[in-house]
Amino acid sequence: MRERERAAAKIAQTAAEARASARATVAEGSPPIYTSRRAIREAATRTARAIPVRLAEPTRASSHIVVDAAALGNGGEHVPTIRAARVSPLRPAPPASPTRPSDTATRRLRRIARKTTAGAALLFIGSLVVVTSLPAQAMQLPAESDPAVAQIEPDVQALDPVTAEATTLFARDEIVVNDPLEAALMSPEERAAVQVVADRERGGTYYGGSPAFPNAWSMLETDYVQTPFPQISQLPISSGFGYRPGGMHGGTDIPLPPGQEIRPIANGVVSAVWQGNNPGGGGYAVFVDHNINGQFVQSWYPHMQAGSIRVEVGQVVDVSTVVGQVGSTGRSTGPHLHLELKNSDYVSFDPLLWLQTRETRLEIP
Repeated sequence: MRERERAAAKIAQTAAEARASARATVAEGSPPIYTSRRAIREAATRTARAIPVRLAEPTRASSHIVVDAAALGNGGEHVPTIRAARVSPLRPAPPASPTRPSDTATRRLRRIARKTTAGAALLFIGSLVVVTSLPAQAMQLPAESDPAVAQIEPDVQALDPVTAEATTLFARDEIVVNDPLEAALMSPEERAAVQVVADRERGGTYYGGSPAFPNAWSMLETDYVQTPFPQISQLPISSGFGYRPGGMHGGTDIPLPPGQEIRPIANGVVSAVWQGNNPGGGGYAVFVDHNINGQFVQSWYPHMQAGSIRVEVGQVVDVSTVVGQVGSTGRSTGPHLHLELKNSDYVSFDPLLWLQTRETRLEIP
C-alpha cells in the first residue's frame, strides 16, 4: 500500500510540476488531466450520472410495411411510407354439396370404366399390330397387283466358272464376281516356271534392301497382301511397332498358341532361313522378299517352333504356302510371331498400319 501511495504522490507531483513548468501550459477550459485509469473511470461515472434521462412514451408500430415502387429505382426521391394493415373481409362458407351416391355404387362405376378403357386400348393396339404386320401387297386390291412382280421366275439360274488371264471369275447371269485371293494363288505350273528362274540365279545377300533373287522377284509382282494368319479373323496384339521400354521395337508381336501355321504376307522368294541361329535373337526364322506393285518389301517371321520350318532359301512361295509354325525360340518370353517388314532402304515400318493401307481386313480385338 505504501508503494502505491508513493507512486500516486509521485504522479501527482509530476502533474503539478508539468502545470507549473513553462514547457506545459494548461489553458483554461481544457479537459482535465488524469493521473490514473481509476480517476478516468470515476470522472466518466460522474459525468454519466449528471446527464438527465427522460423516458419516452410507448409507441405501437404497424406490422406491415409497404414500400413505393419509385423508391426502389435509381436516385428516386420517394421515401418508403408506412400504411395501415388491411383486414380482409370474411368470405361466406361454400354451399353444401349435393347428395352423393353411396361408396358401393361409386366403386362399381369405377370398375366398369376401367374395364371399358382397357378393352378399348387392347382393341386399338391389336388393330395396329395387324395393320403393320400385313405386307403392302396384301392391302392392294386384286386388280391393282402387278403380275410381273408377283410372278416367280421358274428357270433355275446357273453358276459357271470362267477363267481369263490367270484370274478366276464367277459369272451369274450378267453379274461377274472377282476373287482377289484366287487371282493371287499360283498354279503348280506357274510356280514351277518361276522356280526354274530362281534356281538358275546365284542368290545374293538377304540384307540391304535389294532382292536376293532379282530375276525371279521381278516375275512375282502382285498387289494382294494378307496377314500371316489369314484363317484367323481376329488377331491379338501383345506389343505394337515403335519405341517401348528397352528400345525400338521394329515389328508387331502376335501371341498365338504354339504350332499355329504361318503363311507369307504375299507371293515371293525366300531370301534367308535361320535354324535357331538368327543373329538378332529371332531363333528359328524365315525372311521372304516380295514385289508389291514393283516395290521391294521384305517380311520377317522369327521365333518359330524348332523343326517347323518348311521352306528353304531360293524357294518360290505364294500366299497359301506354310513357311513354319508359331514358337518361342530365341529371345522370347512366350509363344508369338514377331512380324517385321522392311522397305528398299532396309528400314522397318509398321506392318499393321501398312496392311491397313493396303485395304487388308484386320479385326484386332
